[in-house]
Amino acid sequence: MNEVKSFNNIPNIRIVNNKKVFNCTQCGECCHIREKDKNISDKEEADYRQYMFTNFGIIYLAKLSDITINVWPEEAEALKKEAKDKKINIKILPKRAVYDSKNHELTILDYYIDHDVCPFFDAKNRLCGVYMHRPIICRSYPLLTTKNLGKCEYKLSNPNDYADEKFEAEKLEKMVNLQKSILKDLVDKGEIVIPESISVDEMENIITTAKFKELRIMDKI
Repeated sequence: MNEVKSFNNIPNIRIVNNKKVFNCTQCGECCHIREKDKNISDKEEADYRQYMFTNFGIIYLAKLSDITINVWPEEAEALKKEAKDKKINIKILPKRAVYDSKNHELTILDYYIDHDVCPFFDAKNRLCGVYMHRPIICRSYPLLTTKNLGKCEYKLSNPNDYADEKFEAEKLEKMVNLQKSILKDLVDKGEIVIPESISVDEMENIITTAKFKELRIMDKI
């Protein structure tokens, strides 16, 4: 299958070390970060929240239909600073957290950018306004992991046909695994206590009354 495509005369393939790899065409598709028409019912929302807590101890602080791209706590802080410096209005909200019943605390794992289109996207020039400071999920895209791809129209189907993006995807996987390892260690040591079960109503009460803190790990990778 011929996967060679272009957008505004920018091809989706470049040559690195005599190998054809993915090249961003600057189409801006991935900067439209809110997926439309998810059609998630209230029951589906509640069931998924309960599933994530029962199986992973994770509380979703955001509605599934609202969620956009993940940003790590350090990235959220940096993007807010960039937005302030550039006088851009941006809304970044907590996405997921782990609840510690021992201290009645929610440890935020990640955030999401609460906009349909990334506020840093320069639509006229089709460029990222914070390219050097963009989140790791943007750096790895269209790779979501080292084996899974996003919906980019110009992507290459083989995950091995990526250069810089694959490096970032590998880093992203290391961060996810480190996050899981740190949380497991905290639970094993009894430093945080995750209740075996909580109801949807209890979950809502926790979200509104618990203290918040963050788990930061980017400087450990």
